[in-house]
Amino acid sequence: MLKLDYTYCIDYDFDQKYDCESSGCDVEGICRCGTIVDQRIKNIDLSLVTDEIYDELFPSNNKSQKRSNKLNQLFYGGEIVDKYCIHRILSINGAYLPNNWSINIISGYYGDEIGGVVMSDYMYDKVCQQLITLQKLNTLSEKLKYTLKLEYGFLIDEISDCDFELVAIYKNHIDFKKLNQNHIKKIKMQDLTHYSTTNYILPRGVVRGTIDHYSIVDGYHRIIGASDKIPFQVFKVKK
Repeated sequence: MLKLDYTYCIDYDFDQKYDCESSGCDVEGICRCGTIVDQRIKNIDLSLVTDEIYDELFPSNNKSQKRSNKLNQLFYGGEIVDKYCIHRILSINGAYLPNNWSINIISGYYGDEIGGVVMSDYMYDKVCQQLITLQKLNTLSEKLKYTLKLEYGFLIDEISDCDFELVAIYKNHIDFKKLNQNHIKKIKMQDLTHYSTTNYILPRGVVRGTIDHYSIVDGYHRIIGASDKIPFQVFKVKK
């Protein structure tokens, strides 16, 4: 269903070892003996992976698909909703963890080369299965509830029979005082650079309540990582 290789979404590095003297490279005047060692993944840009997967699932290179994408926009919000759900599925399955990716090394005429950076088989299978289910869902409510249930295993009562609407809010519209202070403290101690306004442009979570008194249902990290001065989008519980 999906491609395995997302090399250009991954920041990776490696070292190389050479033994030109014993390999005869010095005689030929070229090097064929480069061996890649200590290959490592430094960072996974989930936003880029999300964009690539969305383009695979919803290509816009033909008229029928363009029409379908426009209808999706009318029915449930289209691209921004699907990208949000794709990003959530990737996060839930640990796609941000380097040990869920592998760097493939291939041999060439001039030594080792990087063949690609691919998902682990286990993560790939789970992500594919969950995206197949996501594509079959036709409403915003179905899609959001599906990703929430994937993450938490169940739906809280207020979510189970609600609808949602996409709204723009400021961080000060959330009443943080009534939320779990220890959880907030622990999140603020983490590096949330990947959720800065520059690095993350999708909706930031699910909230309930009224303006200036919103509480967070899901998305603590993404919301806390947002700018205090710039509005961002969230999905608001709608009864």
